[in-house]
Amino acid sequence: MIPCIAPNSKTTPQDAAGEVLKRRSIGPYILTENLYSDTVLLAKHAHRHAFLTFVIEGTFRERCGARSIVCRPGALRFLPAGEVHENEFESRVRCLHVWIDAAVLDGLDRRSVVPRRPTEISGLGATWLANRLYAEFSREDTASGIAVEGLILEILAEIARSETKPDPALIPRWLKRATEIVEARFLERLSLAEIASEVGVHYVHLSRQFHKYNRVTVGELIRKRRIQYASHLLAHSATPLAEIALICGFSDQSHLSFLFKRYMGMSPSKFRGLAGHAGEELAVSETWRGNGQRRLKVLVGPVAVE
Repeated sequence: MIPCIAPNSKTTPQDAAGEVLKRRSIGPYILTENLYSDTVLLAKHAHRHAFLTFVIEGTFRERCGARSIVCRPGALRFLPAGEVHENEFESRVRCLHVWIDAAVLDGLDRRSVVPRRPTEISGLGATWLANRLYAEFSREDTASGIAVEGLILEILAEIARSETKPDPALIPRWLKRATEIVEARFLERLSLAEIASEVGVHYVHLSRQFHKYNRVTVGELIRKRRIQYASHLLAHSATPLAEIALICGFSDQSHLSFLFKRYMGMSPSKFRGLAGHAGEELAVSETWRGNGQRRLKVLVGPVAVE
């Protein structure tokens, strides 16, 4: 198990709850795949080192101070060393945990910004990286170790970029609630008027402030979350594309394919093949189209797939 400490103890290590399905030690990182049963509560505790969690299946709630977030499949969560938190598992949950040696962050701090606070990363680039990380973790060939180290560093870079977002303390409480509604119910048929009614503001004001603080419209965030969830199902299940399209709120498979290629830069079937691709080194770079859409370029050996 990855060691953690109780908030009132600086010396006594404890084992995190959950069954360890697999464990790998790679350079300055320890990676474990953990399985948690439902109705489990991990009381307040802190980890000795920085901690990454990628949710593969299931849902759990994490509380840090006064803040509470729900982590769903595809969520990527970062906790700094010593951050006191508690976890409540509402269903059977499977996660990939990454324990990060302090020397890694110390080295990054001399070159760039490093994450300083608990963060959940939910961009499409981070989703791709997290799925690739899990695939390399599962592979264990001669190249997987160096691939894992590179992917973790890329994820840390994504997290560091998120540090430039507005201070949560400056975001109106009603807007936080509106964002939580979208994040929790992106698979439902939501309307601006419905969300605005729930948080007690006019829908025009909601629309303007939502874009100001989240840097996307409500519709764009819903669409991105649906694409993100579709990519998770593609990477971690054998669910047919037509069924994934319906699960994720798209009218049909062609609608999913059109939007998936627009956001991810490749077809759903190509993504599914690459997410479990064996024996080839993959890398990801990001470019921006003229219309402001982010495009991922995936390098498979010497070949670039866009």
